Amino acid sequence: MRASLIVLIFVASSQVVAQDAPAASVFDTKTIITSHPQSTISLVSAKETKPRLFDRKFFVLAGVATAATVLDVATTAHCMSTYDACQEGNPLLGSHPSTARLYGVSFSILGGQVLASAWLRRKNPNGRLWMAPSIITAAGHGLAAALNLRTMRQLSSSQ
Repeated sequence: MRASLIVLIFVASSQVVAQDAPAASVFDTKTIITSHPQSTISLVSAKETKPRLFDRKFFVLAGVATAATVLDVATTAHCMSTYDACQEGNPLLGSHPSTARLYGVSFSILGGQVLASAWLRRKNPNGRLWMAPSIITAAGHGLAAALNLRTMRQLSSSQ
């Protein structure tokens, strides 16, 4: 409060002194304006809007990857329970894993891939690299499910 009062008194007294001074010593307004431009006031919000990480595209790709994983695990489990000749090709699971092990390992890996996709999108929200983990997962499990169905068809026709 005191500081603003002192500044106000200083400004008012400087104008009084300028009125009594000779014309040569008065400040030229053109030089003041050009040497000290006024600051501009921005009406734009100070908050930066961040792009959404989890939007429709993200959930669609994650859903397709999840559906392909479920289809792969379901066809693998059905093939192994129905036909004795069926074996799992993934060395992490073993040749005859239980259904719980199939779901546990597959969905753990799927969760890691979805997290990797979210991390990539957070690092570069306008890029497209974040789509790669979901697309690769969907393609791999979709191919595995198709191969499982082909194997079951061949085994059923041979019996």
